[in-house]
Amino acid sequence: MPQCDYTGPSGNQCAIDAQDGKPRCIWHDHEVSKRDLDVKAHLEECARNFQSCEGYELNGANLEDAYIMELDLSHANLERAFIRDGHAYGINLTGARLQKADLQDATLREAVLADAELLGTNLDGASLDRADFGQGSVLRNHKLADELSRDGDERGAITKYQEAEEIYRNIRQRFEAAGKTDVAGRFFYLEMVSKRRQLPYFSVSRFWSKLVDLICGYGEEPVRVVGVSVMVILACALLFCISGIGHGDNEYAFHLTNTLWEDVEILAISIYYSIVTFTTLGYGDMVAFGWGKGVAALEAFVGVFLNSMFLLTFAKKMVR
Repeated sequence: MPQCDYTGPSGNQCAIDAQDGKPRCIWHDHEVSKRDLDVKAHLEECARNFQSCEGYELNGANLEDAYIMELDLSHANLERAFIRDGHAYGINLTGARLQKADLQDATLREAVLADAELLGTNLDGASLDRADFGQGSVLRNHKLADELSRDGDERGAITKYQEAEEIYRNIRQRFEAAGKTDVAGRFFYLEMVSKRRQLPYFSVSRFWSKLVDLICGYGEEPVRVVGVSVMVILACALLFCISGIGHGDNEYAFHLTNTLWEDVEILAISIYYSIVTFTTLGYGDMVAFGWGKGVAALEAFVGVFLNSMFLLTFAKKMVR
């Protein structure tokens, strides 16, 4: 009996005998109905024997309450599969198709879901603790959308970004319900990125969304606010060094006749004045000259915005 000719993306070849007159076994033949087969018992036996089920065609299979822990189902077709209450701890679902599969209350702790298709998958009550969604948790639909965008297919890219947004929201809600708000925050960020990339490229809304991303990572990265604030303070300090700062009868500004030490002292004074302006303390001991007054007004406005942004994002992370 000839062997099944299926070879998976990992390079593993199926060791099961092929069907009579066909090149593949029943498990890798998408044309063979699995309704009359005991799929659950077969997969449980494979899990016990650490046998790979890579690339299995299990569309609509009933795996309710199955014990398939650490089973390799990478690149398998599990569309509309019924896996409620399944015990799938550590299962490998890399690249698997799980569209509209029912995983309600399934145990998927430490499962590998990198590049899995999860559009319409029911994850209500599923345990996803320490699940691996791939590098950066960026899903397959998101990657495909990026590729389509680079190839100039904006309509196709928007469709894939919409799918990615829906999947990210579904996963985020599952982690929020489980109290894993730190992980939920990561998927919220990716959800917002997918939503932004559906907007017209040169639109004000997309520009604003990108700005919020850069400043605070959509409220998930308070350290970014600190970094942006430091850059604003230093940039304005350099401008004050050029425009000049008055302190009583003294004027501080860069001049070609200054020594290096004098320029360092002027820079330190300008940083102090920039910090006071940014935080809107307004001690009144110094004042900017000329166009530096406009810089000071703008810095104070930006400072109010960034200080508020930091408090909001920091409080959000601490409450979690």
